[in-house]
Amino acid sequence: MLMYRYFPGRMMGGGLVGLILTVLVVVGIVLLIVFLASRKYKVPGSVAAQGATPAAQDRFLAMLNEQRAASGMGAAEYEERRLVLEGGRADNHANAEIVALKERYARGELTTSAYVEERNKLLGLG
Repeated sequence: MLMYRYFPGRMMGGGLVGLILTVLVVVGIVLLIVFLASRKYKVPGSVAAQGATPAAQDRFLAMLNEQRAASGMGAAEYEERRLVLEGGRADNHANAEIVALKERYARGELTTSAYVEERNKLLGLG
């Protein structure tokens, strides 16, 4: 009996209206929690946050395709380079050093390990 006295539906007017208001408040709180949790776990270096353009990424892949045609790059090496370039979609393409590094890698001037090492230095990862 004591629980019924403090039931939120009863405090909001009782009856059907109080029950509906209680459900709306609970649903609103759940939606607010979901919204805040989704914002909290966004990747800070995401494409939207950094202003990276898909056009820049497409340009790197086009350069890689040209390099493959010109040098007869093997399928395994091409696939490795393509995956490495696509893995950096969230990079800040407004940073000229990152863009130049990716262009050198797409043209085949750098090995994968050298590219990863230089990229990590530019991004302060190691």
